[in-house]
Amino acid sequence: MLNRDSRTSSSSQPYDHLLKSLLEGREKEMLHYFLEDAEYQETLDVEIHRTTLRVDRVYKIMYKGQLAILHLEFESGPDENMDVRLLDYHAYLYRKYRIPVFSTVVYPFRTNMVVSPLREVDRETDILIFHFRVFPLWKLNAEQYVKDHALFMYTLLPTMNGANAKLLNTAISEMVEYYKDDNERLSREMRWLGIMLRRADTVALEEKRIIEERLNMYDDLMERDPKMKRLFAEKEAKGKIEGEAKGKIEGEAKGKIEGKIEGKIEGLQVGVVEMVGTLFPDLADLAQQRVPQITNMLALRLLLRTIVKASDQTEAKQALDLIIA
Repeated sequence: MLNRDSRTSSSSQPYDHLLKSLLEGREKEMLHYFLEDAEYQETLDVEIHRTTLRVDRVYKIMYKGQLAILHLEFESGPDENMDVRLLDYHAYLYRKYRIPVFSTVVYPFRTNMVVSPLREVDRETDILIFHFRVFPLWKLNAEQYVKDHALFMYTLLPTMNGANAKLLNTAISEMVEYYKDDNERLSREMRWLGIMLRRADTVALEEKRIIEERLNMYDDLMERDPKMKRLFAEKEAKGKIEGEAKGKIEGEAKGKIEGKIEGKIEGLQVGVVEMVGTLFPDLADLAQQRVPQITNMLALRLLLRTIVKASDQTEAKQALDLIIA
């Protein structure tokens, strides 16, 4: 099966993966930003076996009163064959569903884009004309999204035109208020916003630094969100039981303390592995191999924060290599 490694550079994958994850569970609120008047109906799990192609995201929508397909492809870098790939996908989707297909390439960062329409010509005769849409985030107006309180798009604000520290601070404050009862979601939104901020070239360096300082305040949300607390509690309970057993031999108090520490360490190890798997899927196996070797709590916390702030897969791998060394 053709995967994204053969189509784009590995440095682009985290951003493409992030954009796909960003839409999950929020399609109803977000799709109309990518196609005006689109009303989400359902997500289609489409894998094109015969042509060994895999699409990014495909949705059944209502568009101006009729059923249609919205196909989104996320591209963080240039791909001169993107228009031809879109045509492959488009033909398959139209043949399968027999309703209009809106093919769209979403570009989060400034790069060379394919141009619509794709024309197949024989001398001066048009054999085929294929129209598709491009959606460059860096050409969008960041201020307008904040004025409209389009909160579900705030993670993408750093990629948009006009993004600055004042605007992003306003957006972050809204996010904090909106997700005040959901640390897990707030943590994820802040991580994603930070990843986009570090990669984008639309925000001045000094303004990036100001926002980074504020985002640093939320670094420990991962450890405080309900899911991670459950993981820590489970590992801590296991460590306590093992520590009590150990304590009967080596001294009860010492054993309980060691067991509690071991439980927290195991919880952090799980958190780091999950974070690597979420942001950099290609490094998941490497993380599962190496992270359990780290038994220092401070080193684990440092690695977690480094992975969250890594701008690409190469930087994340370097962090995993360095922490072991």
